[in-house]
Amino acid sequence: MPKNASPKPTILLIAPLQLAGPSATNIVGGNRVMADEQVRELSRRGFNLEAIDTSGGVTNLSPWQIRLRRLARFLRVAWGAAQKLRRSDVAFLIIASYSAISLAAFFWVACKIARRPLVVRITGGDLRMDYLQYGALARWLAHRTWMRAALVYVETQQLYRDFDNPPNFRWFPNTRDLAPPAAIRRDKVNKLIFLARLEMDKGLAEALEASRHLPENCHLNVFGPRMSDADFSLFDGHPRASYGGVLAPTEIPQAMSEHDLLVYPSYFRSEGYPGAILEAFQCGVPVVAARWGGVSELVEHEVNGLLIEPRSASAVRSAIARLLADPELYRRLCAGAARRGEYFRSANWYDSVAADLRGLCRNG
Repeated sequence: MPKNASPKPTILLIAPLQLAGPSATNIVGGNRVMADEQVRELSRRGFNLEAIDTSGGVTNLSPWQIRLRRLARFLRVAWGAAQKLRRSDVAFLIIASYSAISLAAFFWVACKIARRPLVVRITGGDLRMDYLQYGALARWLAHRTWMRAALVYVETQQLYRDFDNPPNFRWFPNTRDLAPPAAIRRDKVNKLIFLARLEMDKGLAEALEASRHLPENCHLNVFGPRMSDADFSLFDGHPRASYGGVLAPTEIPQAMSEHDLLVYPSYFRSEGYPGAILEAFQCGVPVVAARWGGVSELVEHEVNGLLIEPRSASAVRSAIARLLADPELYRRLCAGAARRGEYFRSANWYDSVAADLRGLCRNG
């Protein structure tokens, strides 16, 4: 390093980090994909990255196994913080809102002791719901710990408004940077895709029921890890749908580009900006999605997709039928999806985050 050169700032990333690959108990979910992207994007912008993995490692376990793993995770994370915080310029925590009351509060205290700024990124769209269910004491604790972090990034615009736009809060949506294998001109709907964790409140039953009524030349391909409540008997004898297993993140661009429409009727409690919808948009694939959570901000009705009422197979069926009967509308949605996907590419968003972090490093 030249004599007068400034060292690279070091970010301690505390997040559920990507594991080797998906399996029945190793679920590569949205938070892990987000953390993996953050490592990549901040490294590209000249930051050194230290890391503490907060993932439980596996899921679909018994309750006592989950409790033991959570205890082991907390001890491992606390030890990692003690070792790494003072070697870092900023601590950056990626966390779901249901864990914020415990882990985020712990890291706020740890950062205060170490005299390091803390940045918190809350994933999903249910922070307000969790906050209201905390109870008075827990809300008091939140206001005096992690909600006072140097920066708090939230995934949806609604969450930013829910807390009356505090000066340390920022809107930082889920982003993607997919490169489709090739530009494809789509004129009609033949191949449909459902891509999500396979659990019932992701709209699996509604998607499968609606697809029973597809024309003979249409088919729904379902991809994703099987969760404990998934009713796979719904596939038995299904004339228009089949299960294709779990896709690795590197397989998604090709798979998405080979389909014409994403079916995503999720009413999952913490739905923010689903990665599957962003991935579809960046491949020029529109979506039929439930009007639910952050999806209502991400999907513009009749511009890049169709929004429907949640928990309704008939609404899913009607939306698909509309696109089958109106190729011109479908083509407009494809163009709108591609435009919307460009807006959520990683580069612009991470440029802004990098500027925030450099400011904290200078002032820390």
